[in-house]
Amino acid sequence: MKFFKIIKKPNKDKEKEYKEYMSTQLEKHDRFAMIVSAILVIVLPCIIILILLTVIAMLIFGVL
Repeated sequence: MKFFKIIKKPNKDKEKEYKEYMSTQLEKHDRFAMIVSAILVIVLPCIIILILLTVIAMLIFGVL
C-alpha cells in the first residue's frame, strides 16, 4: 500500500487560494488568445490531415 503513503493531505490554504483563482473572470484578451491558440493547435492540424488523407485516397483510386 505504498500508493496511500504517497498521497498528501490537502492543504486548506492552498485549496482556498486555488478556488479564488479559478473563480476570477477571464479578461477579453485572454479569451481571444485561448480561441486563437485552439484554432492553431487543434483545428488547423486536423484540417491539414484530412486534406492529406483525401489527396492520398484520390491518388490511390486514380481520381487525380
